[in-house]
Amino acid sequence: MGLKNRKIGLQTFFTQYLLIIFGSFIVIVLIGLALLSMALKTGVIQSVADIEAQIQKQQLIISTAEAVTPEMIPVGCKYAVFSDQNELLAGDMNKNEAIIAKKMIQNGRSISGGILGTGLAGTCYFPIERQNEICILEYAAIAQFSSPFLKEYFPAPEIVLFWFVLGTFLMAILLFSRLFGKILGQRLRPLQKVTEKIQNKDLEFEIQKSGIQEIDVALDSLDSMKEELKQSLETQWKNEQTKKMQIAALTHDLKTPLTVIRGNAEMLDDTEQTEEQKELTRYIIKNAAQMEQYVQMFGEISKAEAGYVLQVETIKTREFLADLESKINALAVVKQLRVKFEENNLSELITLDPVLMERAIINIASNAVDYSPIQGALDVSVAMAKNKISFKITDSGNGFSLADLKNATKQFYQGDDSRSSKAHYGMGLFIADSIARQHGGRLLVENAAVTGGGRVTIEI
Repeated sequence: MGLKNRKIGLQTFFTQYLLIIFGSFIVIVLIGLALLSMALKTGVIQSVADIEAQIQKQQLIISTAEAVTPEMIPVGCKYAVFSDQNELLAGDMNKNEAIIAKKMIQNGRSISGGILGTGLAGTCYFPIERQNEICILEYAAIAQFSSPFLKEYFPAPEIVLFWFVLGTFLMAILLFSRLFGKILGQRLRPLQKVTEKIQNKDLEFEIQKSGIQEIDVALDSLDSMKEELKQSLETQWKNEQTKKMQIAALTHDLKTPLTVIRGNAEMLDDTEQTEEQKELTRYIIKNAAQMEQYVQMFGEISKAEAGYVLQVETIKTREFLADLESKINALAVVKQLRVKFEENNLSELITLDPVLMERAIINIASNAVDYSPIQGALDVSVAMAKNKISFKITDSGNGFSLADLKNATKQFYQGDDSRSSKAHYGMGLFIADSIARQHGGRLLVENAAVTGGGRVTIEI
């Protein structure tokens, strides 16, 4: 149709569609009329004029014959013969048809109402006077099939033509709609590909034109946006890399003076001092230790963002869990928590980075201890199913808020007052989530259905 290789506007595209639909309608109507004309010429269909011409030829024969016989009646007609006393003498009309035909002629009418009251066509009556008799011929006011079979099982040819045109036209609409829809879909495909690429943050691609002006304008705008976004992301990435390098350098540079300060303060603490001097010295040691924690935290941030270097090993499951259990129990002692360990369907060996995975689980357990009330409970469950192992820790605190569930694994997120603690800096779940993802797994944050406490699961 020439639509695919030319650049056109949407208005032209849909105008072509409507013109093709209209053209197909005209062609279908012409085909239908041609078929009707052919059927009339070959005698498959009789027109009203054909029947009336035959009636004119047979009129004299019928009027003068000694008796009216079916052979005299033109094809397409029924007949009834009445005496002067309105007695039905012969014919192939049934009694009711004959009575109606007689009344129509007596009333001076030659055409009745539509077939079965539809108004689509009428019935014509032609009287032929005979000696002491009258023969009334009945025929349809529309064309009809010559074949008795077709006449019995099919409606009038005009009605067949109407349904042929309508049905064929609807099929043409369906066909061309699907064809134009497919073409339009192909034209829209470049736009779909661009949006998918941008959504997936893949900006290394060339934009293909669609061939439709309005869509190409949108594609040009997306191309400009892609270049600006690409430049912005590259700048942002460079800034992030610079920031990470600066944090790493600052972290490294801070370690030496902090070590000197703390070492000298500890040495000073061993000398003879007044009580005031000892208090100041201890203050220096305490704050130097806190600063070292900050430095360590920045180091953890850099590692988590860059991704840890995994040292994957295949280790004995029982030994790994026993070490975890002892450390979690040590954490729980501070708040006198009842710790319950559950194991389900565990294999003898597991493959993971034991150091990093232990750090992730201990981070989660430490948070759970912070958020549990004194003499509360801590549930630890380890299970294996379908080659996956899950570590699930549930506390007995107030549970996660909606904001917590959404943001708990983000850097520096400390939650609302009900689940915040000054003992941490919002890094525990962020680091645990990073380690889980490095293992090809995930970290889930939810609330326990029964107790309502917070529940964190690492699944790898």
